[in-house]
Amino acid sequence: MRTLRPDQTMIMQDQKEGGGMRAPHRRDISARQDLLGKELRQLFDEFTQEDVPDDLMRLAQQLQGAVQARTEADPPAETPPSMSPKEKDEA
Repeated sequence: MRTLRPDQTMIMQDQKEGGGMRAPHRRDISARQDLLGKELRQLFDEFTQEDVPDDLMRLAQQLQGAVQARTEADPPAETPPSMSPKEKDEA
């Protein structure tokens, strides 16, 4: 039989008298997880259906255009992966 400290026996006695805290059953845990998953999917679906603000869309298009223009004008030079950024600037 396991020996309990005096403070543990008091907690166990309080739990028995007050109905105590029982460990959740697997069914309960699974049901909570299912509900949480359903709510998260619904939230994600609602979020992905929202319109993108015009300002953000314009900014994204400008950024995409700038990146394309840069890659077309200045293809990246082949540098060894071991070179640090400082070494690349000096080369």
